[in-house]
Amino acid sequence: MSECRRCTILPDQPIRTGILRVAPPMTHTYANLRRYLERAGIAFSVPAAGLLEVRLAGDLLDRLVGGLDGVLSPLELRETRALLVSEGVAPSPADLSSVLPLATLIARVQGAWFNRMLGESRLTSLFHPIVAAENPENVFAFEGLLRGRDVDGSLIPPDQLYRVAREADLLFPLDQAARLTAIRTAAQHGLDTRGMRIFINFNPSSIYDPVYCLRSTIAAIAETSFAPDRIIFEIVESDHIHDIPHLVRIVDRYREAGFRVALDDLGSGFGSLNLLGQLRPDFVKLDMGLIRGIDRDPFRAGIVQKLLEMAHDLGIQSVAEGVETEEEWDWVRYHGADFVQGFLFARPACPPPRPTFRRTQADQFTAAIL
Repeated sequence: MSECRRCTILPDQPIRTGILRVAPPMTHTYANLRRYLERAGIAFSVPAAGLLEVRLAGDLLDRLVGGLDGVLSPLELRETRALLVSEGVAPSPADLSSVLPLATLIARVQGAWFNRMLGESRLTSLFHPIVAAENPENVFAFEGLLRGRDVDGSLIPPDQLYRVAREADLLFPLDQAARLTAIRTAAQHGLDTRGMRIFINFNPSSIYDPVYCLRSTIAAIAETSFAPDRIIFEIVESDHIHDIPHLVRIVDRYREAGFRVALDDLGSGFGSLNLLGQLRPDFVKLDMGLIRGIDRDPFRAGIVQKLLEMAHDLGIQSVAEGVETEEEWDWVRYHGADFVQGFLFARPACPPPRPTFRRTQADQFTAAIL
């Protein structure tokens, strides 16, 4: 059984010489695009009604896509279709799979560095400890956090990676690479042989079919000494999930293999609460936006207290994310969070860091009387 091609095969980089055919969705969009080409001095032809054709050479493709910002709206860029073919190649039915939204073509041209980074496997994982709320020196698990590496070795933050991946329609290979990188890097640092647990993020929208798309992930885990129940797959961006039955199939596939499941950002929106009842995760992670300054905000404190009580009543273990102050830690610990995660205890690093937080004797006395 073969793997999902969208997860494993990177698309070719856009050619810089050839023919670009563009089909705008409306006459208004067509007119704006035609005026833009005329003003920019870019020669074009009209091979059929509603179709524009540009012969590319040199840096013309970069010039063309680089000037479209503000000419067409984001919606027009997504709805306009574009096809790049080599000079002298007649369109064929096979070209249908190469037709892209113009917005995606622009993202791939401007994000060529991203494609090279994936092709050269310049990814790494940092690890952030999840510690016992009552005793932060006790590491319960590490969460693997994706980072890219630039050609000079500097780290590329995840928000930049995922923004480009979405715009260039490359979320599938990035999400799979993130899972494999977390697993292999954790094993390289001996987390599997030490009996440690790891949380691995995954975006359900980047998985077509769990049987196909998760084969390499499950195979990578089998190559390590991780016991299946020490792997927790963390569902991210739950507020963007629209196909819940599809997500249930993914979760069922993970559980069939013996893994456990966490739901990220509980409390960030109605969607995560709705998923709670349908997925019945083993862990919930409370959104850091709720935790930040919770000791000074009675309104958010009331929300989090109910979420913690609900998780406890349902037999779901809870992780409070984004804990940065001792006051936040004292609050979530006092109100029943099982685990905590945040800069107060350690920053993400590789090799996996040990918690560095130590409460002073005076602070310990103050916490004891809360």
